[in-house]
Amino acid sequence: MHPVPLPVALPGQTRVWAASVAENAAAATARRGELDRTESLRADRFRRFADVDRFLVAHVCLRDVLGTVLGTPPARLIIDREPCAACGGPHGRPYLPGRPVHFSLAHAGDLVLLAVAPVPVGVDVEDLPSDALVHETMAGLHEDERAELLALPRPARAAAFARCWTRKEAVLKSTGQGLAHGTHQPYVGTAAEPAHTAEHRVYDLPVPSGGAAALALWTG
Repeated sequence: MHPVPLPVALPGQTRVWAASVAENAAAATARRGELDRTESLRADRFRRFADVDRFLVAHVCLRDVLGTVLGTPPARLIIDREPCAACGGPHGRPYLPGRPVHFSLAHAGDLVLLAVAPVPVGVDVEDLPSDALVHETMAGLHEDERAELLALPRPARAAAFARCWTRKEAVLKSTGQGLAHGTHQPYVGTAAEPAHTAEHRVYDLPVPSGGAAALALWTG
């Protein structure tokens, strides 16, 4: 497996890796036996081979990265889930019981991102959306974000929307809330520099896919 560190300056021990699905799919399939039962069952639910490949690459790479950070064989890592922050169900934020490491996964198209940090972290990556998707989805954003998008020339809105969406998802992933309560909050902005929240620092990430990516760190 070949996850590559992203060239971005982040605080403390926070690091992000990127991996290509196409370049790692064969190796991830060969190592599928290193996943736990829950991960294997999730992989079995996908109907498209491309989705299976993306899942296997993401989770095998995650185990490789965490195993290196913790000095533990990847197959021996126990990954559990916290109760959902929205409903209390057993499908909340993943974590390593008894380990002082937080992590987050994201993928879009051929790209997988993995973030590891000493505090709750969220990462997200998205391809650039179509004009139609921006128009349909922007109503769910914060009112100031909608105003910012509408003030832009139409050709510039897709990139600005993608920046905003990845920042927002990164924050919501770090809390374990996800999209359960919508995307109106928090305000993270659409401009070139992200807006931080009361409890998070937000960082845009460079990605080779031509899309957008962001990371959020909990600051308490």
